[in-house]
Order: sequence, then C-alpha cells, then structure tokens
Amino acid sequence: MRHILSKLVRHELFVPLLVGIILRLVLMPFFICPYDIVAHYYGVTYILNGYDPYSLFASMYPPLVYLVFCPLLWLIYHLGIEIKFDIYPQTFKDASDTWLVTSIYSSPVFLILWKIPLLIFDSLSGILIYQFTKKLTLDSTKAKKAFILWFFNPCVLITSYMHGAFDVIVSFFILLGLYFLISEKYFFSGISLGLGGLTKLSPFLIAVPISGIIFIKHAKNSLKKTSSTLGKFLAGCMIPLMICLPWCISYYKMLNTSTLNEISINGGLNQWFFVANLNLRNVVNSNIYVLVKIFYLYPLLSLIPIFSYSKTLRKVKVNFPYVVLLFSILSLEILYFVLPLTVQPQYLMWIIPILIVTYTKRNIFFYPFMIFSLAASAFFFSIQGPFAFMYPLALFTPLCSVEQLNMYTVNYVSEPGIFCPYLCEDLCTIFGALAFLGHILILYSVIKELFKIGKDNQL
Repeated sequence: MRHILSKLVRHELFVPLLVGIILRLVLMPFFICPYDIVAHYYGVTYILNGYDPYSLFASMYPPLVYLVFCPLLWLIYHLGIEIKFDIYPQTFKDASDTWLVTSIYSSPVFLILWKIPLLIFDSLSGILIYQFTKKLTLDSTKAKKAFILWFFNPCVLITSYMHGAFDVIVSFFILLGLYFLISEKYFFSGISLGLGGLTKLSPFLIAVPISGIIFIKHAKNSLKKTSSTLGKFLAGCMIPLMICLPWCISYYKMLNTSTLNEISINGGLNQWFFVANLNLRNVVNSNIYVLVKIFYLYPLLSLIPIFSYSKTLRKVKVNFPYVVLLFSILSLEILYFVLPLTVQPQYLMWIIPILIVTYTKRNIFFYPFMIFSLAASAFFFSIQGPFAFMYPLALFTPLCSVEQLNMYTVNYVSEPGIFCPYLCEDLCTIFGALAFLGHILILYSVIKELFKIGKDNQL
C-alpha cells in the first residue's frame, strides 16, 4: 500500500490534479446556476416518488442523469440535509424583460454532494485526455500539458462548478468512445457512446459518422468480417439504450413535443448567435420547423464527407487515429450547425477535449480551443451577469449579501444595450459571434488537414 501511494505521489499529474481538485472543492459549495439546479432537483424528486418525469414534463434530460443523481439525492435525504428553494420577489421586478430566475439553496453540503459526480467525470476526463495524448504522441510532456489545458480551463470550471451543468459527463463518454475506437475495441467504443447518449443525445448522433468510418476502414475485408466489426460497435451503442428503453421512448416523445419549438436562449454559440436580437429571434422561431427538418438530415450530412474521403480512409495507417479525431471534430461541427435549438455555451464541452488532444498533434487547433474557452466562459457571465451564480456565497459567507446580489443582477439585466434592447443581449451576441469565428476556423483547419493527408497518401 505504501509503495502504491509513493508511486502516485511521484506521478507527474499528482500536483496539478491535487491543486485542481482543491480549486473545485472551493467553488462547489458557493456557486450554482439559479435555474438548472432547480430543474435537476425536481426531475430527480419525481423519479424518487415513482413518477415519470418526462410524461409530466418535469425534465428535459435523458435517463442516465437520473441514474447518477437519484442515489445521490436519496443519500442527501437520509443524511438529514434540508433542501429548500427560496424565491426573492424583488428580483422579479423586471421579469417581463429579463426572464430572471433566482433561487436560494439552503446548504453548501447539498451543492458539494450534488457536484461530486461532476468532479468524478471531470477528473476522469483529464486523466483520459492525458492517456489519449500519450498514446497519440508518445510524449508525456505533451500529455501533461493537455491535462493542464483541461483541468485548469475556465470554461470547464465555470460549466461544472459555477453553472452546475453536467456536459462534462457527455464529453467524457464521447472521448472515451474515440479512445476505444482508435484502439480497435469497437464494442466498448459503442458502449461508451451509448452511455453518453443517455446523458444527452449528441453521442448517439456522433455514432452515425463513426459507424461510417468503421465500415469504410474494414470494407476491404470480407463482408462477414466487416459486418461483424460494425455489428460489435452498433451492439455496444444499443445495449444502454435497450436497458433504459421505456424511459428513452418517453423522453423522445417529450422532446419532440416541447423543446424543439423555439430558440432557447438570448443568443448562442452557433450560427444563430444573431438571434439575441428580438426581431431576428422571432423570424427564426417562426421557421423553427424548417430547421428541425434540417436537423433530421444530420445522419446523411455527417456521412457525406466520410464517404467522400473513403479512398484515403482505406489507405491511411499511421495517421488513422489523427484522421478519426479530425472527422469527429467535423461531425460535431455539423451537429452544431444543424441543431434546431441555439447552441448553449456548455455544449462546447463536447468538443473541447477532442480539440485539446488534436492540438497536441497540430498547433493550429490551439486557436479555436482558446476561442471556445474564452467565448463560453464570457457567455455564461453575459446572460444574467456573474452575480446570478453567487447566491450561496451570499447566504453562507460574509463576502456579500443577497440584497446586494439582487440589486447588481437586476441592474445588469436592465441595462440598455447599444444594438439590442439590453446590454446582456449585446454581450451574448458579441461572444456568440466570437465562438462562431471559432467554428469557422475549425472547419477551415479540419478541411485543410484532411486535404493534406489525402494528398500525401496519393503520392
């Protein structure tokens, strides 16, 4: 035991991992998104009381979230921790203009326990990024740098520990699926994406172009062997889905009727960033069903570049893991552009780990990674201001008061804008446009790299 502990302490990740965990433990009790935590809490509460949260429209999140959080909330109840949400009426004086929601949580212990799964998946993601990079580059220095870029990324810290979004779980399963894919462990790759798809739908969608890559890569083999290889991957994807099938069906019905009918936030991080403007948002919402039809074409749109690149995919050997990463990035970018809802800042967590690993192969991916990290972090604080995340801090420390936060938050969201009705919408548009620039830069970089690899394999 002493030998194992000594080996862990001497590992090059020990110090940054320890410092990062301490930083997270400082943030966990005192910051949270006023809206999302309430939505998560009531969804889990309905399940613990024997109700289907989807039929009651009490939740908009897939089943795995509740399999993770239900035992946690059960533990919170049995530890005697009070869960209380107090609404401050004065915060709603400008509600018709600001859509402001402010809830207060009774115990920092509750927030710590609630965020423990995020801490676990966040740490696992950092370690996976380290292992993935080391496997890809055979360079432990680059691997450590990649870990630090993830573990001390402000976007990661804000998303998981200030906002409380669980997209870090999604990003972990997407990256794990890719890691198993380049290791040719196709069944486990499918299992990973299947589990991720039970957290949010994006991993299921990414499985479509990955299926195309597997098929093309093994198409030179016999039909029986190709079918067997692809079948392992698809079986892995389907097993988690079949286990939770009743919930998945209920979730899809709810999603199809309640969440695809409007742009969901004042601005966003994909091509719809301009809908921070109220008039433009109304135009987009009036045509939302056209966008939904485009979204349903995603499987076809994601397969077109893969089959167009099929000759090179069959030939490439040394650079195959890198090509897989490039197509994964491209597939996510296509998904961002066809999503019928505005891409929210936490959605960028799906692609950031892949960009970090890819950056260790080619420096050009460092710039979109930095743009996304900056834009998403700034966008979070632009929606309602940074003070909206700080109510637990005001309740349980002398650093500020609830009344101060109410005043600061209402003043911020009521501040007139320059080219939009409110300043918060101006800032959402600016940082959404910055992220849009990152998307364009990624598309250019991926296409350039794929063209170069294709040209080299023709020589």
